[in-house]
Amino acid sequence: MHYKTDLPSLLRDSSAELKRLPSLVTAALLLALGLVLSGLGVYVTPTLRITFAFLANAVNALLFGPAVAMLTSGLGDILGYFLHPTGPYFPPYTLTAMLSGFLYGSFLYHRPIKLGRVIAAKASVTFLSNILLNTLWSSLLYGKSFLALFPLRFVKNIALLPVEIAMLFFFAKTAKKIYSATTRNFHPQQN
Repeated sequence: MHYKTDLPSLLRDSSAELKRLPSLVTAALLLALGLVLSGLGVYVTPTLRITFAFLANAVNALLFGPAVAMLTSGLGDILGYFLHPTGPYFPPYTLTAMLSGFLYGSFLYHRPIKLGRVIAAKASVTFLSNILLNTLWSSLLYGKSFLALFPLRFVKNIALLPVEIAMLFFFAKTAKKIYSATTRNFHPQQN
């Protein structure tokens, strides 16, 4: 099957995933997995945490596109706050989570899983969402200088980037194979 990969087509196809029961069930399960993984995060400092919830969010984006990923990432951020509150709720973090879902979906949805594409997706989320925006939100929320928070957040994110890329590459390939095999069983005529 050939898919269009321009942004309007990606958003249209992704929005259509919300009308398919297997997509909704899988997206909900990945959202729940993301919440569990988020709760298992480790704090390096009071404002710096390591978690692997990004895997569930990225796989959601890979399978169902940017529109679904924005929705599940935003909902996951809100639910995650209520399940594991760590300070006041701050809506810009939710917007950043949604941006991350959009970026993952834009790079990975309807595309073959290639290492270069996974690197581009994870690097864009790391630099734009994790390093720049989340550092800005932390500086505003906690009254600390952006420049004071930036070095530690930069080092942490850059140090984790190769590990996160390797994990995402492996999990993306595996998830796509499993989901494709599972959905073929629901729709044998589409083989």
